[in-house]
Amino acid sequence: MAKTKDYQTLSGELDEVLSTLQQPDIQVADAIKLYERGLKLVSELETYVAEAENTLERLRLQADSVRKDG
Repeated sequence: MAKTKDYQTLSGELDEVLSTLQQPDIQVADAIKLYERGLKLVSELETYVAEAENTLERLRLQADSVRKDG
């Protein structure tokens, strides 16, 4: 999955979607489209978090290995 936007950008977009969804005059069709976009953004953000957790765990294991060998 190629990353074209960073976490902060995606998070900002999600904030905008949520803000727009809270408007009292939003049309149902627009709300559905925004809801779908919000779900996609949440999924992309979850992927970023999972990748970051995996990277941190890999680095922790490498550091533990260096300490044991050193």
